[in-house]
This record gives sequence, C-alpha cells and structure tokens, in this order.
Amino acid sequence: MAKAKQRTYHDYPKYDGLRSGIKVSWYYYKNRADAETAAKAARFNAEIQQSLGYDFGYCAPGSIYEVGPDRNMPDKLGMFEVCIP
Repeated sequence: MAKAKQRTYHDYPKYDGLRSGIKVSWYYYKNRADAETAAKAARFNAEIQQSLGYDFGYCAPGSIYEVGPDRNMPDKLGMFEVCIP
C-alpha cells in the first residue's frame, strides 16, 4: 500500500489581536497585506483539516472582514479579521 503524502501546515504572520472560539479562532491584523497572507494560509490549512474529517460548522476559514463600528469591538476597529481553522 502506498504511503500517503504528508502535508505541512502553513504559518501565519504575527497577529495584532486574537479571539478564540470552539471550532475556529480569529486573528486580527492592522494591515491588509498580512491579513491576505493569513487568509491564504488558513484556506490551505483548512483543506488539510477537512481531509482529516474536521467540520468548521458555519465558519469559513480564510475569510476576511474589516471590523467596523457595527461590530461593537472598539479595540479592533479598522483591523482585518481572518477566520483561522
């Protein structure tokens, strides 16, 4: 039987803020470029975890959202939120 190819998780840029949940976490970045890099890594890492049977529920790893005043998070206002698996 052929041995399955091992996939290596991608690293994330250092985040400027963090929020943790049950199925995912959210990293906060002050600049869009770091958020885009983190989102790309999150989508890749989520594929690995999904192949192992992990379910993220309604969350979408790799999604980016700019935090606005509607979120009632004044300490993270203007930052970019990335969903991390």
